[in-house]
Amino acid sequence: PLILLPLRPHKKSRGWGVIRSRMSRAFAVARVHAPSRGSADRRARHPPSSRPLPLSSRRLSGAKDLGGVSNGARTSMAGWVDNTAEVTVTAPLPVVWELWQDKTRIPNWMPWIHSVEPVPGVPGDTKWLLKTNQFGQDFEFSWVARDLPPVKKEKIHWFSTDGLNNKGAVTFDQRPDGRTVVRMNISYEVPDVLVPFGAATSPLVASILQADLERFGAFSSKVVAAMGAGRRR
Repeated sequence: PLILLPLRPHKKSRGWGVIRSRMSRAFAVARVHAPSRGSADRRARHPPSSRPLPLSSRRLSGAKDLGGVSNGARTSMAGWVDNTAEVTVTAPLPVVWELWQDKTRIPNWMPWIHSVEPVPGVPGDTKWLLKTNQFGQDFEFSWVARDLPPVKKEKIHWFSTDGLNNKGAVTFDQRPDGRTVVRMNISYEVPDVLVPFGAATSPLVASILQADLERFGAFSSKVVAAMGAGRRR
């Protein structure tokens, strides 16, 4: 469990420092009420979908051996695939933006991401570990991601430097009603261990990403509610 020491009250309720202090307390509350890893993992294996996702006819070609090991098998890559997901959350842009700045928080709403850890001595690099059960099998992939310069409160983006080849971006757009549109786009090379499942891979990943963003919407709402409760005390 995350334990935070009490913070001294601020004389004024303005400024980004105040928002961060409130978010630290609210984030702890949201984590306390977050589902357990076991239940979250089960949802990641069978993510909800509002409508059937059509199978893609994309052909997987251009494989190249990267010499890695995944799921007990030698890994080579078989073509790039793109997936996009989008959600409109009730949280305001400053809160949404801040939640995405600390990558170690991401497993709270993306349970198939087992862990995200900073790479010691390399600012902007993080080590990611993905664990999931799909098609009746356990899969595990890892990579090192390097952050590209962000566009403040608009865009974060990255590319992998080691492990599973991927790149992507998350963009943020504040609506006039105070809600925030969050869009995620990822591109990745399909590992050989997933090639036998062919066209089923892309719609599966798309549905998982959509469920992840919907989970983020619920999580950010809890953070906002906890911040509001903190102000009333």
